[in-house]
Amino acid sequence: MTPPAPRLPPGLTPATRLRLVRTFHWLSRVSPRLAARFALELFLLPARRRLDPVDAPVLARARMSRIGLAAHELQVYEWGEQQRAVLLLHGWGSHAPRFGAFVDPLLAAGYRVIAVDAPAHGKSSGRQATLELFRAALNAVIAARGPVLGIVAHSMGASATVWQLAEAPPEHVQAVALVGMPRDVALMMDSFAGALELDARTRSALIAAFTRRYGRPPADYSAHAVAARIAIPVLLVHDRADDVAPFAHAQALLPKLAHGQLMTTGGFGHSGALRDPQAIATIVDFLVRNSRG
Repeated sequence: MTPPAPRLPPGLTPATRLRLVRTFHWLSRVSPRLAARFALELFLLPARRRLDPVDAPVLARARMSRIGLAAHELQVYEWGEQQRAVLLLHGWGSHAPRFGAFVDPLLAAGYRVIAVDAPAHGKSSGRQATLELFRAALNAVIAARGPVLGIVAHSMGASATVWQLAEAPPEHVQAVALVGMPRDVALMMDSFAGALELDARTRSALIAAFTRRYGRPPADYSAHAVAARIAIPVLLVHDRADDVAPFAHAQALLPKLAHGQLMTTGGFGHSGALRDPQAIATIVDFLVRNSRG
């Protein structure tokens, strides 16, 4: 039986993947360490997602502004005038407009809606991104546009939210919904290495290169390791058919949360719940019930 093709990272076409596979096969024979250095730079380089036509009308209604973040400029979108706000944070290789279907339900529930393009995503500046940059963007927007009572975050954005809530929770945040969150950076790196068909020596060198740069291995950047520190209500939304973050990750995370709930979806994959009216309604209801202010 032919094994299934590896899931492509966002923005990586099959043709580009094949070219990169050939390049890394050759480079790994020359020097696994050199191949790993190039692979790490590529791993940190997200693709810029194109605007989905369905999101264009709601995006046209947004108030747009820029916020400075060290060497970056963040693109921020806002809808509504209420003081009570919910912040939307996208995942790797995505952008804020991907949450377009959330805007009107959140407005109807009495919230102002804020969304941001993380560094190197959407219309924000930069070429490379990291978990720490996602966290920094989250903090910068809350400081500039808050108070924020709730957060809805997807994938890498969800991981950044967990780390922030565990280590330095923003003052007014009272509830969060995490959609399709992967367990740790090691999972994302392993998926990336699989897509490029890196051999064992190059994979080991890639982990070593990451560890030298950031001071800890990818597996240490684990949302599961810090989740028990979160004191506020958390709603996990996870699809049984998620091909990026296995459903088992959500099942393992749930008992670690002091006030956790799990909403299971079926057939949406990694991102489909962001368009599903029932999933969105459940998330909005969860925020309404758990945020006051």
